[in-house]
Amino acid sequence: MIFVRAGLGLALLVSAVPAASADPAFLERFEGGWRGSGFVQRDVDKSPRRVSCRVSGSRPAENRLSIAGTCRAAVVFTRQIGADLRYDPGSQRFSGTYTGSSKGPARVAGTQRGDALVLTITYPVPTYGDRVATMVIRNAGAGRFSMVVVDKVDGADKETSNIDFGEG
Repeated sequence: MIFVRAGLGLALLVSAVPAASADPAFLERFEGGWRGSGFVQRDVDKSPRRVSCRVSGSRPAENRLSIAGTCRAAVVFTRQIGADLRYDPGSQRFSGTYTGSSKGPARVAGTQRGDALVLTITYPVPTYGDRVATMVIRNAGAGRFSMVVVDKVDGADKETSNIDFGEG
């Protein structure tokens, strides 16, 4: 009987320990102002457009990351870009919203893998023939990060945006 009580007590103690938060050192790497450049392939264009971008990163809460700003392609277009992500300690997954597609805000969900967030994007309407793509937000530190989106285009994986950011 003593072993049962001890086991039950240990189980209650373990269940009372709060779930881990997102890695604060990793999330802090995104804080501040950023300038970037790269390319965006819009489905209405035959070739990618060079873009320049400005975004700000913040952590509105312990388990939340927000990156928001704009990208511009010469005088052709300006578009809001960003990701608003929440970390769920129970599932150890990130989820939230991606802004940047001409189709409107999209849902994102995924995990941290080393120095990257690997997220599945679910667009509100089909883009390049389906509603799913992959976004990788990579930040190894040293004042740089990248956002890359890969879509299936005509059955093959293709980068439809690739933007590198530096502090500033």
